[in-house]
Amino acid sequence: MALYCLISPGGAPGVTTTALGLALTWPGKVLLAECDPAGRRVLPGFMAERLRQAPGPGLLGLAMAMEPDPHAAAASLAEYALPLGDGEAELLHGIRDPRHVQQLASLWRPLAEAFTAVEGDVIADLGRVGGPDTPVALLAAADAVVVVLRRTLAQVDAAVPRLEVLRGLVGEQVPVGLCVIEDGSYSIADVRRVLELPVFAELPYAMADARVLSDGAPPRLTFKTSLLMRAVDGLGKRMRKAVAERLVPDGEPSTSAPVTLGGGR
Repeated sequence: MALYCLISPGGAPGVTTTALGLALTWPGKVLLAECDPAGRRVLPGFMAERLRQAPGPGLLGLAMAMEPDPHAAAASLAEYALPLGDGEAELLHGIRDPRHVQQLASLWRPLAEAFTAVEGDVIADLGRVGGPDTPVALLAAADAVVVVLRRTLAQVDAAVPRLEVLRGLVGEQVPVGLCVIEDGSYSIADVRRVLELPVFAELPYAMADARVLSDGAPPRLTFKTSLLMRAVDGLGKRMRKAVAERLVPDGEPSTSAPVTLGGGR
């Protein structure tokens, strides 16, 4: 199926929250893989009161199993995943101690091969990119990349050099789009103009609903139909469409119009 990588230029714009929301609204089988070198967030956050079984070793355990023979262990990826929510979504939780990222350095490439071979789609949360521990092999194997950022000068400025490197990694055929959080003084048009990328979606700055995903806060009754979750669902549709459009022959019509729900703050 497809590997979707979510990244940020830094400054905690909400990559993990967005990735988790995508997994919970994704149609069909999907694996949320926490590949952020800075450490995991979903297990001690959203899953803290929802876990119904031992979490297991997650990504680190899979990496250790792959060390002797990376390709042989790839088939056992499902054994390291946890159920996520009530649908077909699963979680491969990330490392707890950022020092363990050194054990993953040589395994990102076989992990990328494993992700692209699993049944269903994979949403990989890579967190902030640009440092020496960035999972470059995952980006190189991605079918689509989404840059999550706020409408602030600091985040737009930080995104510019990272996108220059990203374009060299993924090539011209891999769709790259923006997921813009409605928080900051820049307009959507300014962000699109400076970064020269389509806006896949604009997400409302909805802290109460976001805390359900980031911290495991109790959801209100209308959480699943909230503006935030509907916007995240729209983002997922736009991501899947971007990948599907790669197969459209030249000359066929396509669109990169953003999915927008609600206005600014």
